[in-house]
Amino acid sequence: MRKLKQKYKDLKYRYKTTLIIVLAGMLPVVLIVIYMQMGVLRSLREQETGSMQNSLKQAVDTMEGQIQIYENLIDYLSYSQNLRNVLSQTGESDYEKYVQYRNIVDPLLEMPQIYHKEIQGITIYSGNIDVEHGSSLVPMEAIQGEEWAEQLTDSSILEWFVQRGVNKKIVVARKFYDEDDITAVLAMKLDYSVMLEPFTSLLKNNTGGIILDEDGNVIYSGYSMDEVFRPKSPESLEYLQKNYVCMGQEMENTGWYFYLYRPEKIITKSAYILGLRNIPIILLCIVLLVVLGYAFSKRLVSCLERLTENMNQVHRGFRKVTVDSDSKDEVGTLIRSFKRMMEELNKLISEVYEAKIELQHTEMRALQAQINPHFLYNSLSIINWKAIEAEEDEISKVTLDLSTYYRTSLNRGETMTTVENEIRNIRAYLNIQLIMHDNSFRVEEEIDESCYQIMTPKLILQPLVENAIDHGLDPLEKEEKVLTIRVKKKENQVVFQVQDNGNGMPQEKAEQILGIQSPGYGVHNVYERIKLLYKENGAMRIVSEEGRGTMVEIRISEKQEMEYEGRI
Repeated sequence: MRKLKQKYKDLKYRYKTTLIIVLAGMLPVVLIVIYMQMGVLRSLREQETGSMQNSLKQAVDTMEGQIQIYENLIDYLSYSQNLRNVLSQTGESDYEKYVQYRNIVDPLLEMPQIYHKEIQGITIYSGNIDVEHGSSLVPMEAIQGEEWAEQLTDSSILEWFVQRGVNKKIVVARKFYDEDDITAVLAMKLDYSVMLEPFTSLLKNNTGGIILDEDGNVIYSGYSMDEVFRPKSPESLEYLQKNYVCMGQEMENTGWYFYLYRPEKIITKSAYILGLRNIPIILLCIVLLVVLGYAFSKRLVSCLERLTENMNQVHRGFRKVTVDSDSKDEVGTLIRSFKRMMEELNKLISEVYEAKIELQHTEMRALQAQINPHFLYNSLSIINWKAIEAEEDEISKVTLDLSTYYRTSLNRGETMTTVENEIRNIRAYLNIQLIMHDNSFRVEEEIDESCYQIMTPKLILQPLVENAIDHGLDPLEKEEKVLTIRVKKKENQVVFQVQDNGNGMPQEKAEQILGIQSPGYGVHNVYERIKLLYKENGAMRIVSEEGRGTMVEIRISEKQEMEYEGRI
């Protein structure tokens, strides 16, 4: 939180103003969008639940109509006098009974099955029947094997049963009484799938359904849902009502309860889609807020920014006030006060400041005049001859290398030199370093001599080599220490590489080195010169890995016009 506050404090006043305008404008937009989205969501939910309820009611009404047809058929059969006469006959021969069954009973029971394909069979269980007549007339004892018979009550009204499992079917039955004795039971068996088809046809597009009888037993349970929406307990009404949008409808004839359920996310999906369609409009509003806020803030703070820039120029030594304002507000007053203050200040500091600058220039010229390259070279030459006379070859070699090093370093006051002179300079420097380090490391060169006559800034390799020796090889505890220098051409560029097999460093630290202000001819100094001389045509990078060493690479253009050559 502190970092965010600090970042806000560090923002320019223009951006602060823009941010405030945008936030103030977005607040009502967000509130309106949220209010509208909630209203749409509520409306869609009511519409969807109403549609589910209407669909469920239509399906139940359709099934009630079908059930009424079956009940009428059973009533017709139950009150058929011909059928009752057949069931009440006694004393006839088996042949006579068979003739009556065929001529009277079979047409009565088969005709409904012809017109209603969903009727799988009509069976009459009677104590007056001794021998089965197909599946239509069965002795009363055979009813004991039927699963639904155990649920029959003593009532003479129609009763509905659902048999689940492998042989799914729906049974509607009625008992026939003679005073207090049960004389027969008429049972109509209906196709389970066809009977429930008006309801099951609704189970699509991520919709589920469940049917319960009047005792709460599950008659049917099914769903058509994506895997992510499927219920964990599809036969638990309590679970479905808790986790889904659930609509219910009772069927009066049977006492069954029908329930449809759908996931909340499916019902609200349309609202989210509508919300997504509004996103471009919201984004357009935000863009307009940003553009207008930026334009207004720019207009408001332009004078203040010009005043700030002028103050920065004063801080950098440019003491002329370039900003002005005829406005009478606070910023205009501040600008005019600043202008008057600088006019007075310039009068006071001009003489002292300019005199001090002139003194510094004079001291610099005097210091440069004291450095006489010829005196240095003559002194080194005398030391060389004295070493030869004393037969001190090593001293002579070091003196010559030192003379070469300074001659190529000074380069007659020029800032640019050839690659060949730069290589000669670094070789002389390394010869001295090898003697100083008692040849504790080995130098390898990979030099493309075709680069020799290409111009390059002087002293760009020496700081890199010095850095590699001091921080890479000297702390290294390995027996073999290797410093590699490469110069090659690549795509109209000259590539310099200085690589050591020293201790190395994390890459994050290596990337920070170029941003560190270092004095003298340090690595950062080389980097700044490359940037100033070559701009986008020059580059420098450092690649390092702990335990494996460091590689510094410089790339410069083979042909480049240097605008600032005289200033480096």
